Amino acid sequence: MIFEGRSIDEISDTEIERLVAEHACERRYLEFKVTVNVRSDPDRLEILRDIVSMANSGGGYLIIGIRDDGKGRAQKYEPGMIGDPDKIKRAVLALCLQHISERIDDLEIRPRTVNGNPLLIIRIPFSARIPHMVTFQNRTDFYSRYEDGKREMTLSEIREIFNQDLVARRLSRVEERLGILISSSESQKYATELSEKIKSGIYPRFLSIRDGATLADATTRWFIEEIGEKPYFRVAITPSNPHEGYFDVESEDVRTLFGNPPGSRRSGWNMEGNSRLERFEEGIRQGAKDSEYLELMSNGHMEFWTPLGEHFCWRQSPEEFGIRPRLNYYPVIEYPTTFLRLYRAILDALKTNDEFLIDLNYGNLKGYTLNPTPGRFGFDINGVRTFEGEHLMVPRRKVTGNFEPDVVTFDLLRAVYAAFGVDARLIPFYNGKERKFDFPSS
Repeated sequence: MIFEGRSIDEISDTEIERLVAEHACERRYLEFKVTVNVRSDPDRLEILRDIVSMANSGGGYLIIGIRDDGKGRAQKYEPGMIGDPDKIKRAVLALCLQHISERIDDLEIRPRTVNGNPLLIIRIPFSARIPHMVTFQNRTDFYSRYEDGKREMTLSEIREIFNQDLVARRLSRVEERLGILISSSESQKYATELSEKIKSGIYPRFLSIRDGATLADATTRWFIEEIGEKPYFRVAITPSNPHEGYFDVESEDVRTLFGNPPGSRRSGWNMEGNSRLERFEEGIRQGAKDSEYLELMSNGHMEFWTPLGEHFCWRQSPEEFGIRPRLNYYPVIEYPTTFLRLYRAILDALKTNDEFLIDLNYGNLKGYTLNPTPGRFGFDINGVRTFEGEHLMVPRRKVTGNFEPDVVTFDLLRAVYAAFGVDARLIPFYNGKERKFDFPSS
């Protein structure tokens, strides 16, 4: 996300000025407006829809006082057009309190002056109370934001979110029931065993989830809870319609691909594990979570974890790693590429087609920087920012069943590089004409 979701006070004037100087483009998490006419019902409805759409899609920022060029790119400040930022702030806050339900927790609306230019910045945080709706002039609107702007949510999207919340409530009731069972002496053994399975990484509740977004959210939350304060990398893919038996994890085709993943470079940062393939209740896995861990569930969900240790910060001395750890471009690029190549091969072998959700996460990344390209091995890399947030959660990608692994990886890496202030043109090894990554043989 732009500004890594930080509060408005944590965003520097330089970062805001850069948006105008570099003609930053509006995107899912960012929108520019010249002003808001708080006396105009169409303008009032529009700003409510803008705020709700971002709340329903992960959060973002509205910056009032900057004109775009008609194509969504920041053009210039408009100090004479914005009006009174304090007055707009009070009016927008009153609109949100009156016309948005559920209320958006921790919504920030702040006037700022940047290089003499008055602005009003609205920060919409990630919300756990979705879907939010606008109730205005005897109508109800559900809006969400996509890469090409905001749109009214479809009935299926609204239903999916309500179903996710229903699953969460059901899980809460399951945990409550476990507590009751544990207090009963005759059921204590059974309840304790089931509780320990959940805590130890055996997920009986995951296989029961039939909605892909819900499953992807649940496994992402598990990742964040499991790693605690340790820095980790994770990439995952989830079918939109998971179900037990989606993959036959005991088939020779799947096991052969797991043992000999395609498109992996010998001694590279890839899915080629050196440990024994294991069967567990929900699927197959290899490796260990303190090194490299790959798991495929029978419901079609696959994920890979690895710590952000010295192997991820290759070509950095221990002294440099201790001062400012620096991610190397090889693992940053090669891990997600080979992961998606493997999944693509499994789909092709089993002739399975669906839509899929892809997550790429860096947990506890604060203080890390990036070595973006070959040849940049010095300790001081000019122009590359240190990551100041807590977790880097790349916006989830939805792809069709015929997705191209390398193309999708390149799209994910754009967001990773942008989080460090690096242009996507510096991503190495990608052959745009052939739409694939060409890694050196050694």
